[in-house]
Amino acid sequence: MLIAQTDWTASGLDRIEDWSASLRTATLILLRSPVPMVMLWGRDGIMLYNDAYSVFAGQRHPALLGAPVRDGWEEVAGFNDHVMRVVLAGGTLRYRDQELTLHRHGAPEQVWMNLDYSPVFDDDGQPGGVMCVLADTTDRIRAEAALSDSEAQFRLMVDTVPQIIWIADGEGRMKFLNRQFSDYTGAPFRSMAPAEIADAFIHPDDAPHVVATFQAARDSGGVHRCQHRIRSATGEYRWFLDLAHPYRDPETGQIVRWFGSSVDIHDRKMAEDRLHALNATLEQRVVERTAERNFLATLVEHTDVMVMAIDMDFNILGMNRANADEFERIFGNRPCTGDNMLRLLDDRPALRDEVRRGWERGMQGHQVTFVDEFGDPDHTRCYYEVLFRPLTDEAGAQIGVYQFVSDVTERVRRETQLAEAQEALRQAQKMEAMGQLTGGVAHDFNNLLTPIVGTLDLLQHKQLGGTREQRLIAGAAQSAERARTLVQRLLAFARRQPLQLIPVDIASLVAGMGSLIASTTGPQIRIEVDIAPDLPPADADPNQLEMALLNLAVNARDAMPGGGTLRIAVSHEHATDAHTPTLSPGDYIRLSVADTGSGMDAATLARAVEPFFSTKGVGKGTGLGLSMVHGLASQLGGALDIDSHPGQGTRIDLLLPVSGSAVDPVVTGPSCAGPTRRSGRALLVDDEELVRHSTADMLGDLGYAVIEAASAEEAMRIVDDGAAFDLLVTDHMMPGLSGTELARLVTARRPGVSVLLVSGYAEMDGVEPTMARLTKPFRKADLAACLARFADTAEVAA
Repeated sequence: MLIAQTDWTASGLDRIEDWSASLRTATLILLRSPVPMVMLWGRDGIMLYNDAYSVFAGQRHPALLGAPVRDGWEEVAGFNDHVMRVVLAGGTLRYRDQELTLHRHGAPEQVWMNLDYSPVFDDDGQPGGVMCVLADTTDRIRAEAALSDSEAQFRLMVDTVPQIIWIADGEGRMKFLNRQFSDYTGAPFRSMAPAEIADAFIHPDDAPHVVATFQAARDSGGVHRCQHRIRSATGEYRWFLDLAHPYRDPETGQIVRWFGSSVDIHDRKMAEDRLHALNATLEQRVVERTAERNFLATLVEHTDVMVMAIDMDFNILGMNRANADEFERIFGNRPCTGDNMLRLLDDRPALRDEVRRGWERGMQGHQVTFVDEFGDPDHTRCYYEVLFRPLTDEAGAQIGVYQFVSDVTERVRRETQLAEAQEALRQAQKMEAMGQLTGGVAHDFNNLLTPIVGTLDLLQHKQLGGTREQRLIAGAAQSAERARTLVQRLLAFARRQPLQLIPVDIASLVAGMGSLIASTTGPQIRIEVDIAPDLPPADADPNQLEMALLNLAVNARDAMPGGGTLRIAVSHEHATDAHTPTLSPGDYIRLSVADTGSGMDAATLARAVEPFFSTKGVGKGTGLGLSMVHGLASQLGGALDIDSHPGQGTRIDLLLPVSGSAVDPVVTGPSCAGPTRRSGRALLVDDEELVRHSTADMLGDLGYAVIEAASAEEAMRIVDDGAAFDLLVTDHMMPGLSGTELARLVTARRPGVSVLLVSGYAEMDGVEPTMARLTKPFRKADLAACLARFADTAEVAA
């Protein structure tokens, strides 16, 4: 015996003859046990076990004998450490189906065990070791898992069957129903007798027959077969075929189970019923079918839809009158059944290939629909919507193709017009959004430019610094002036530049600009002017109109680098003759500027009036010329037309509404002229601090004492406090009260006060035309000129 032959002194135990009585007794007990037992003696858990345990240990035996349990089963050392702590402290442990991974045969394997641990007391009455009784339950656990998996697979299998599967006991009481039963009836499964099932789910007319049929099968021990109706969750009844086989006890021969299925045969039964009904009325149906075919043939023959069928060699199998008529109309010859369609067009190879390609699209074996253009240009070409479908024989093989064709020329034209209108609308919306953006940017930019222009103007007039400094100041002033011009163009594009609308003699304006245009375009450009006689005046701003005309002339010059002809024409026409849908009905003056230059392609023409779009290259244009002219035309209530083609030049027409007033001999307006210096006290109101300070410096240089206010509300508090002033200079667009509203309040309280309205924006609603206005940015001379229009007799407030 191994225990007796082992040198136990090496393991820390004494010689076996010196073992304590309790250790010897416990060892004898485990050795005689038929079940696997192992004793873990001492604090190190020296392993002593019986033959049954050695079988469990596998290849780890006999190395385990006498080894500390932590070293012997190192893969579960943590589990055994816990056992040793608890049991050597006097406790017990019990595990059922404990899962562990052990290396019994050189590789890890998963085992399940029942483990019972209890202390073994030494001669001194204290726990000296741990006794473990174990039972390997791995086979049982795996068998149960296999059974459970098998049951799950069976359940999954029968639940995926699209019919009702059931199992009943020998008496017919239902023991199992698959998921299809609950899905169909909406009722959960419960055990029911045959009569209960019949009452709950089977059609009342079928229930007695079902119960009787099943009882007959029980009595005979044969197969149960029955057709009946089962109610669904929605209350609908459908026909099912019940088929069930008995299962007998192998020993007694008694029926203990019925395995059955209920197959949905509703559609088949309904089809059979219809077939029986159809067979009963066959003669009547033949008559009706013949009449139906004749009706359909008449319908096809007289429909406007073109119908034709051909075989795979393009031989015509049949067609209706509409198809023959249309073929003759667009190709000039009339087809007949039996003709080869391609040979009909042999004398016109291009049209023959076009027709062949079209039919080949329908010979691909599936339905095809498309819209295309067909016809002989010498006769007519139209757009057709073509639907091809394969023509097959009884075996399903394709033997040809047939078509349904409709003339959609008018629809295509309307769709094209709609697409063009939608594109025009998108372009208009884009331009409107860009106009709002640029208008706002220009307004803010004017506020930034005002102190810059004003300060540079003051520095120039005061001659500060030497020659170099003055040259730098002059350069900065020139750049500021260019920025000012750019802002005016932005406002023009945005339709927000301040306009002085007066009746303008366009003919005189154009004639007066002849020399300026000629000097601008140069000697290589020939100028032609064509002005219709007796033209009425148009409502316009002459200054802005001159700038627009000059911009158009410069664009024409740049389009003719090698020279050419610039033709300027002025005529009178009615809106209905203008072919411009954006115009309101009425009379207009058309100002045309046409060149013989390079012209524009369609892509360039589509973007011609976009701001900052230019084809002149970097540094050769701002891209605001045409956009400014377009904005001016819109703001004046007119329109801009552009006609251009590559290599054929460009014609730009500016349409201006005819004025209802005569031309004034002298143009007057809110612009001012007069002395450049006076004295007095001015109330200056502007929410932009830099603009306010710059303007205050200008007013101070002009001899005014200045009271500053950052808002209209602050200005009114100054007025209410009794401050004396004889001039109100106010910004127009401010948060809260506007400059116009402030001017009305101030003049109501101080009737003798003069008012100068300053604005960097064009929104001047509610502003009286006679009110003096000054546009940002401005120089001191511009301010002085406006102030000079006020009467020198105004009293100076103390």
